[in-house]
Amino acid sequence: MNWYPGMTTGVSELDHQHRQIIEQFNNFYACMALGESQRRAEAGRILDFLQFYAQWHFQREEAYMDKYQCPAAAENRRAHAEFLTRFGELYEEWQTRGMDPTMVNDTFTVLMEWIMNHIQGVDTRLSQSVPPPRTATGA
Repeated sequence: MNWYPGMTTGVSELDHQHRQIIEQFNNFYACMALGESQRRAEAGRILDFLQFYAQWHFQREEAYMDKYQCPAAAENRRAHAEFLTRFGELYEEWQTRGMDPTMVNDTFTVLMEWIMNHIQGVDTRLSQSVPPPRTATGA
């Protein structure tokens, strides 16, 4: 999966963070081709990263939505809370059970749906609230 301009939020910091999330999603997908022990180690590293990064990123994104009075701010907060709950369940399951094929599939599906539905469907609505960048007048 690749980030493309249609995924822009109008805030370069958030767009960069979304690229990082997509990169980790792609790394998670790629690690499925590794041997069992390598796959467990790499998938665990990625899940550790995403568990922290999602919370950190959501705080920043919500602050920008508030700053620019984005009409999607409340919907975004609810979606973030739901994602953190679902991803937290998967993360806890990975911690206790390990990375079995069902866990891999569930995690992959949750991440893919999040990127496709939330980033493209909710986060991009922020771009309508962000004022355009100022240009030099040459005066």
